[in-house]
Amino acid sequence: MDAVQPTLVTRLNTEWEWLCADHGNSDRVRSWMLAAGVLDEHQASAELGELCTLLRKGAKRNEPGFIDAWMGVLLHRVNSEDGRDADLAARVLVQAMLPHACRVLRGCVRSGEDIEDVAQVVIASLWEVVRTFPIARRPLKVAAGLRLELWHRVSRELKRELAPSEHLDETWAAALPGGVEPADAVEPVLLARAAEAAGLPAAVSAVEELEGARGEMVALLVWALECEVLTTEAAAGICDHYREGAPQDAAAASVWGVSPVALRRRRSRAVAQLRQAAPQWVEAA
Repeated sequence: MDAVQPTLVTRLNTEWEWLCADHGNSDRVRSWMLAAGVLDEHQASAELGELCTLLRKGAKRNEPGFIDAWMGVLLHRVNSEDGRDADLAARVLVQAMLPHACRVLRGCVRSGEDIEDVAQVVIASLWEVVRTFPIARRPLKVAAGLRLELWHRVSRELKRELAPSEHLDETWAAALPGGVEPADAVEPVLLARAAEAAGLPAAVSAVEELEGARGEMVALLVWALECEVLTTEAAAGICDHYREGAPQDAAAASVWGVSPVALRRRRSRAVAQLRQAAPQWVEAA
């Protein structure tokens, strides 16, 4: 990504260095974390870059509730009446999520598409997601929620902004189902990439399969994996079974190394979990 890093991403990283050089910014973010009990005095660095690195490292160690805690502190500040605090909190969150946004960006650029145009859409979507995330209603699994909101927004924006491009790659266009307009095909393609990244390779065998009810189901499964509602195994079981041409349970069970009865029970439990969580997905979408 570094070799083709969009200008906008470079600018954000340069701006971040300037923000970190201002000790007033680090003092404010540090005071928020200390006041909320997210960090202790001896943990909280006085330098903004180091402080944010510490927060990300804590999140990677999967400390229970840690990522929800520090992201929640910042998101509540984003919604505060103090515009200066809101701007700084939003900027810290944007920088924290920038690596993920760059991964989304890499997955969205088609051959022949201008990476700068796609970067504008992805980064603008990231800012919007950070500014509008309903932290008061959704205080848990915040990082997963932000990633999901970003995916939804980028999918919608790219469909509207970039799909009609006259520079659409011929190979990509030739792979579209007959009679499908490029604008209508962008969301299934992005969904296929999201499904593959989430660990659902069976969902991406053909673009046309990710339209209509099948597309909605796969989108729900991707969300369920992001939010840890289902395991990859459980989601894959649902994805493999509820599709045209799915194998009989006996054949599928042999692939999974279980009996048909055990496979059906496992799938039934997964469906029940998914059904219970589905209203949250509808709200998120």
